[in-house]
Amino acid sequence: MLEVENLHCTLGTNEILRGISFTVAGGEIVTVIGRSGAGKTTLLRVLCGLENISRGKICINGKKACHGDYGLVQQGCCLFEHMTILKNVSYALQAVKKFSTKKAKAIALDMLTQFGLKDKVTAYPSSLSGGQKQRVAIARTLVMDPKVLLFDEPTSALDPEMTNDVVIMIKNIASRGIAVLIVTHDLAMSRRISDRILFLERGKIVENRPTEEFFLDPHSEQVKGFLKNMALL
Repeated sequence: MLEVENLHCTLGTNEILRGISFTVAGGEIVTVIGRSGAGKTTLLRVLCGLENISRGKICINGKKACHGDYGLVQQGCCLFEHMTILKNVSYALQAVKKFSTKKAKAIALDMLTQFGLKDKVTAYPSSLSGGQKQRVAIARTLVMDPKVLLFDEPTSALDPEMTNDVVIMIKNIASRGIAVLIVTHDLAMSRRISDRILFLERGKIVENRPTEEFFLDPHSEQVKGFLKNMALL
């Protein structure tokens, strides 16, 4: 379980996150939505250790979180264009976990096979479709055995069929007992996939609700206004 308690983050003179608290249980999918500038990306960066917290606590399974607990699937996939797909997935196992080349490639091949990409192991990212690149990015993250998986706009620039594939993959990942936190502007996807929605406004969580309650019966005026603007209320 991911537990975030009274999290604050100040960048320069701007307090971006202002007392955020929430949990994500193992096997649960929680989506963070909100207007641009609400603090969603900063929240991901803080969780990954890319930004420092001013105060507050981040724990995983009751212990202080460390970098290796998280896996981040970034917007745009960010694959290494000069590496084959197999090398993209096996590289961190060798560089970070110090696995032998043979062991790392075996683990990577098994993961790519699970994602239906066994026939692409010698290909390079430039030859893949957007959906295939997203699957490689997810596979690359999963081989590191994270306890919490973070997604930054996982369906950005994907067509409806590819989006459906990503939704199915994320649900399958959660079924393994991994806590999943997604930041997205894709409200249709978030409604399909999430157990709960966190609505972030000016660095604070305004609502933390089960998905259908959030969309059908929002409590706060901020969320009501947001959904009306999106023609969802």
